[in-house]
Amino acid sequence: MDRGLWGRWPEVLTATAFLDFVVADARTYTPDMSRGSNNQVFELIFGLLERHGFHTNEAQASIIGVTPTTITNWKTGKVKALNRGKLDEVIRRVYFLSKRRGVDLVGEPSLCPIVIEEGAGPADLERQLREKWDSVYLGHKFLYYHPAGAMAWTKMLDTGYGSSQLAKGFSTAFDIALSRRPEVGKSNLASLLRWSENKSCGVDLISLGPGDGTKEAHAIRLLIEHAGPKHRLIDWLTYTPVDVSIPLLRMASEQARNLIRDRLDKESWPHYLVRPSCSDFEDGNIGFAGHLSDNPGDRRLALFLGGTFGNLKSETRFVEHSLGRLLRRGDMLWLEVGVRQTRIEDDGLYTLSKGQLGDTQETVRRGLVEGPHRRFRASVGSPLDTRMRIIPRDGGATCEVPGSYNFVHDVDINPSGQRCSVLYSRRYDIDALRRWFADHGYETRFEHRTKDRRGRDRTAHLLLFRARVT
Repeated sequence: MDRGLWGRWPEVLTATAFLDFVVADARTYTPDMSRGSNNQVFELIFGLLERHGFHTNEAQASIIGVTPTTITNWKTGKVKALNRGKLDEVIRRVYFLSKRRGVDLVGEPSLCPIVIEEGAGPADLERQLREKWDSVYLGHKFLYYHPAGAMAWTKMLDTGYGSSQLAKGFSTAFDIALSRRPEVGKSNLASLLRWSENKSCGVDLISLGPGDGTKEAHAIRLLIEHAGPKHRLIDWLTYTPVDVSIPLLRMASEQARNLIRDRLDKESWPHYLVRPSCSDFEDGNIGFAGHLSDNPGDRRLALFLGGTFGNLKSETRFVEHSLGRLLRRGDMLWLEVGVRQTRIEDDGLYTLSKGQLGDTQETVRRGLVEGPHRRFRASVGSPLDTRMRIIPRDGGATCEVPGSYNFVHDVDINPSGQRCSVLYSRRYDIDALRRWFADHGYETRFEHRTKDRRGRDRTAHLLLFRARVT
């Protein structure tokens, strides 16, 4: 084969250098150039796709946004020139492949190393804890970032928390949202992904605070199952779990990686990528959003599960600051929240607030909530006498969404009675929450309730569509 432009490549070519070569050469192309130069441009395009693992005509077509027949025509020379618009689109898509991966895969298929954003690493959290330990509010992120905190959290899920039932409830809701035919004039998850139009798309699946990643693995499995034969409705899927807890990020990432490896053939692996980010999605800069696709034909779906929305210091600031940067108009948020009971006394946390449980679950929760202050005191040689208090608050300054109540988890931090609020745990009036999100530009397109063992609504799942930028 005549190496042509290939003969100018170095023996060892990094992905970045290769991309720079493609873009620089492609931008010099004009339609009146010779057929030889045109073929060389195509060679560069297909060479880069193959280096990213996309070898078949079908795989390359799904990434470039054309049909397999078009790919064949490009390869055989039936198409001798690309118009300027198509060439620019190909360049954008080729560049996105490099941006999407960010770093080379290591060791296992479809799994990138954890990227730690500035201000979100363990040393950053330790410094912030030293600065804030005696303030009136600490925040839930300090519960999990330390390995001991991550262990306490996973232990709590195993002590009567009902995590298996909640995971099953999410899986049921997500399955229904992908498969049920929507009511007239409404849309479900499948239609928002354009699958009901038999159109494929790329999917950025982002999980904010994934925990051990069990629910997210269910979501990936269901997306694969509902995407049709050979997953034809998914051009690519990038799963981005986001948390400040590296131990939990590793658990969530490996669950997703194992599912992709076990469910898909090797030829499909390059279409699915797990790209964990150690980031502060509540107070940070949301830098991981820079690795998401900007193509308007692709979709972003953010999962905010496990009631973490109710743990935030300020729901308003989160929606305006974090979601405002993360989700574009037309993107989606899948939200799971705790449901407000008619009688606050029927909530399990109310019983715990009165000290009426005295079981393993209470002990483990105390260990989780008191953990940051205990570890800090131990590090400076101070007495370890701390005690958790749960204070129910119906409305007030800590409840920005109308109709919500908050179980505030406080910790005594000195003998004089000074307390620090470590964790908020809110329950919501779902109708009021839907109206609150509507005021912020989000339309509710799907709702599902998960019930407890007594048949009462425990959590609600809402699929929220960002209809406008406020």
